[in-house]
Parts: sequence; structure tokens; C-alpha cells
Amino acid sequence: MKRNQFVSRITAVMAAVAFVATASVVSVPAKAEDGATAKPAVILIVNTEQLFAQSKVGQSIRKQAQAQAEALQAENQKQSKKMEAEAKKLGDQRALLSQGEFQKKVEALQKKDRQLQKTMQEKGQAFQLGTQQARAKVQAALRPIFVDIMKERGGTVLLDQSVVLAGGVDLDITQEALKRLNEKLSDVKVKPVSMAELQKQQQGKK
Repeated sequence: MKRNQFVSRITAVMAAVAFVATASVVSVPAKAEDGATAKPAVILIVNTEQLFAQSKVGQSIRKQAQAQAEALQAENQKQSKKMEAEAKKLGDQRALLSQGEFQKKVEALQKKDRQLQKTMQEKGQAFQLGTQQARAKVQAALRPIFVDIMKERGGTVLLDQSVVLAGGVDLDITQEALKRLNEKLSDVKVKPVSMAELQKQQQGKK
């Protein structure tokens, strides 16, 4: 992956640190007596994008992710300039070196550049995995909140606002969910997670 592609990817991730609930649809089974007709579904609505944007934990994650993404971009730019300077220096030495010596230095510089790109890609991947795990913690905190509100309001299905064309304000539980989320979880640390660390985590769950 070229450096400009890497920077674009990180920038896109930073700009799209979006929140998606554990599912677009959450349902609570409706109980019905034997032989009785099942009650019609009671649909409630939640705006998960608003939940993430306005919640304390969502704002914390966005702030941390943005700072980390900007740091990665700065590091990538710094290393790119350093490689460009080394390449220029080698070019200036061309007339002083034999063909063999020059070729060896070129190959060494190319190897160094490939390793640098690999390192930055791994850091970018760790950043993405870290933000995903932070969002997962918010999702885990929200699920019981959704279930409790649905039970209290007699809801059987919860839909995200993004899939609803129209709905009454009385069906929207966003503000109540926001209030409870802020009380339950105000901050989650965004920590880069390497593939090796992720594999260890997955093995530990088995």
C-alpha cells in the first residue's frame, strides 16, 4: 500500500468512527397464553448515530480516535520525508560510487522503505482494531439498556432510525437510552490492538 493510500485510509477511519448498535433490530419475545392469539408487534425506534454523537462515551472514543489517527498521519509523513531525504542523498552520491556499490545501497534503501510501509500498515490496522473494540464495549453496555426500555414500554421490536421512513416521537427511545448510557458508561479507552494481541484474546475466549 502506498503512503498516500495509507494516509487516506487512516483519515477515512478517523472521519467514520461511526457507531452501530449490536443489531439493526433488537427484539423481545412476546409471551402469549396457550391457545391465545399473539399480540401485535410493538415497534420502538432508536437513533444509534445520535446516541454515539451525544453520549459521553461516544464523544470520548471519537476524540481519542481522532488524536491517534492524526498522530499516525504525522508519523507517516515524517518517515516519508526521511526516506525522500535518504534517496536524494544517495542520488547525489551516484557519481562517487561504483555500479555495484550503488546498486547495493539502492537495494538496502528499498528494503528499508518496504519495512517502513509494513510497520505503518500494522500500526494503522492496530488503530482500527482498537477503535472497533472500544465501540464493542459501548454496544455491550447498550444491549441491556435497550432490553430494559423495551420491557418497560411493552415493545417487542427495536429498529434503528436509519431503517425507519417515518415514526411517532412517542416511539423514539433515543433520549432515554442516552440518559441511561451516560449513567452507566462515560469513558472507554481506545487502545491500539495488534493482530497478535487479537489472536491471544480470541484464544483466551475459547
